Amino acid sequence: MIPAVETFGRVDSAAELRVAQLLSQVDLGTPTTCLYSVRLPVHEYKRMSEVDFVVVWDDTVLVIEVKGGRLGRREGLWTFTDRYGQVHEKREGPFEQAASAMFALQRRLQDRLPRLDVAFGFLVITPDQELGHDVEWEPAQHAGPRSMSVLELDRALRRARAYWHERLGHRVRGEARKDLLGILRPDFDRVASLAARTAGLEQGYVQLAERQYDLIVGIESNDRIVCTGGAGAGKTLLAVETARREAASGNKVVLTCRSPLLAAVLREAVAGTDVMCGALDELRGAPPAEVLVVDEAQDLMEVGALLQLDGLVQGGWASGRWRVFCDPNNQANVDGAFDEEAYRELESNAIVTKLPYNCRNTSPVVLQTQLVTGADLGVARAGAGPAVEYKHYQDDQDAARLLDTRLNELRQQDIDLADIAVVTLRNRVEDSSAVHSKAFRTGRLKDQPDPRRRQPGTARLVTTAQIKGLEAAHVCMVDVDDTTSATDAARLYVAMTRPRISLWLAVSQTAWRQIEQGPEKRTTR
Repeated sequence: MIPAVETFGRVDSAAELRVAQLLSQVDLGTPTTCLYSVRLPVHEYKRMSEVDFVVVWDDTVLVIEVKGGRLGRREGLWTFTDRYGQVHEKREGPFEQAASAMFALQRRLQDRLPRLDVAFGFLVITPDQELGHDVEWEPAQHAGPRSMSVLELDRALRRARAYWHERLGHRVRGEARKDLLGILRPDFDRVASLAARTAGLEQGYVQLAERQYDLIVGIESNDRIVCTGGAGAGKTLLAVETARREAASGNKVVLTCRSPLLAAVLREAVAGTDVMCGALDELRGAPPAEVLVVDEAQDLMEVGALLQLDGLVQGGWASGRWRVFCDPNNQANVDGAFDEEAYRELESNAIVTKLPYNCRNTSPVVLQTQLVTGADLGVARAGAGPAVEYKHYQDDQDAARLLDTRLNELRQQDIDLADIAVVTLRNRVEDSSAVHSKAFRTGRLKDQPDPRRRQPGTARLVTTAQIKGLEAAHVCMVDVDDTTSATDAARLYVAMTRPRISLWLAVSQTAWRQIEQGPEKRTTR
């Protein structure tokens, strides 16, 4: 699929997006390319025409017209009812529209490729309505709701291709796919800027996060739940949604975590509900609730914190109603403590479920994090995304120059600096190489850990402890000096799993040699 579905950005037609997602998964067994939204500057009777999809084989060019919603035809007029209930009338039906676009595309391609010998055809897809048989079209020229699966759409495409070859009546020479793409791609296939790709990826994250919630709905009737998953698995979203739903059912709910910064974000997320929300230290003396929800619970897995949490829910850990969301990977070395024995005891008194997908990070980020840290992040479902970039620095001044270059690159791609978090792996922000950068000196990069205080045109500089449990569209990691200690490894894991879109790392020569060895060969001290 060109361009990739995750880079579409906003698509006004839900029907087109649904068809695109299916088309991207179809495997026709031979080299085939599907082009989305091909504009035709020359058309028989339109100043400009746009083809929804064009499927290109070596021997076939198939124009696809998608019509969502309800269709009808009365007294020669076609009616189209959209998802908002608005009715539009046109004399030109979808089959005429597809045919005229096919002929316009055929003329344009044959003008550019005089020796072109392929079959041209069209297919009308109506995802929401079956049209039945009609003298205006052949069955092979139409695909309805029953074709809205990968397998059935595959069959519809093969059927349409065979039909147009039979109708042509002679064997074509073919072998034209490369030449066809050479003509078609330059007209519309542009490399999307990172800002444009962000829109498409962010749209997918919401949908994927909704799928995560489906995994816990089935066990929501249980009193005690431990939900595990790697960074980006959607645990915080589920913690918030669980708390909101319990409160909506009339229960008194406490939502808590260790980090005050994360607690502030959670508090905004449950605003307008009766959920009591705060960092654990902020809830001392609070009365016990009917339901306790704990996010980033691996930071609170020690005796003192567990005793305090026990007092925040009626019936305590033994017989109370609670939901605990935690990451089994080693994040506790960054902020908090993790008692393995206490965690196993908690698990023994609960229903345990694991979130198998990563819905925050793009697949390159997931792959690189797994290779570098050995952590299990689950299956990446957030889209392709840009490649992870590594840069080697000699000293702090060199790292600062590399960071300035990266921030300028992102600005040139229309990325607002406010969407960027610069994460230092050192203990304090003031010790970071980033403070030597021009961006920091000029105020385009500031020591601002609170994501709610977003300043357009200004990136924020944070430690791993400050960004833990939170995220950013784009992350630049600096001060990756060493990766061998448990604390270093945990900070590396936390920082690498924060970005929703892009990840860039400035790595010392020492750390790079350690990373090349792999996590299993690094000595942990």
